[in-house]
Amino acid sequence: MEAEGIAPSAISAFESTFKSLVSGNTGMIPESTITPAPDLVNAETFSSDPDTSLLSSTVVLKLNGGLGTGMGLDKAKSLLKVKGDDTFLDLTAKQIVAMREEFKSNVKFMLMNSFSTSADTLEFLQKKYPDLASEEGLEMMQNKVPKIDATTLE
Repeated sequence: MEAEGIAPSAISAFESTFKSLVSGNTGMIPESTITPAPDLVNAETFSSDPDTSLLSSTVVLKLNGGLGTGMGLDKAKSLLKVKGDDTFLDLTAKQIVAMREEFKSNVKFMLMNSFSTSADTLEFLQKKYPDLASEEGLEMMQNKVPKIDATTLE
């Protein structure tokens, strides 16, 4: 992980999780220890008047990496065409642009990319949505961790 340039904090988190796994900890929470949340607000009492001023402090965060390469894809799943020539990422980008125009607010947009999806995703956005691609803080990178065999734990 160090050779891949992974942050020490991510390495430490992986080591801790791996030690927990090999010790036999399943991470499962017994249902008997779970209790309902008290005093939830009834959805019928919510105000129907949206407060668009909150959009200036809102972030739209899209998970954009993870399982595609394990499924045999050679690019981000969000770059697959889903409607005409539009990809999932086109639809997302168009939603962000439309939301900003409709509400006159620069809603923050971020992608949580993986090492496998970052380059092709950013290249796609640069070509088709350069204004989005040039925004500061567009990308949050997932950490890269070794794959562990479930049977052998190697």
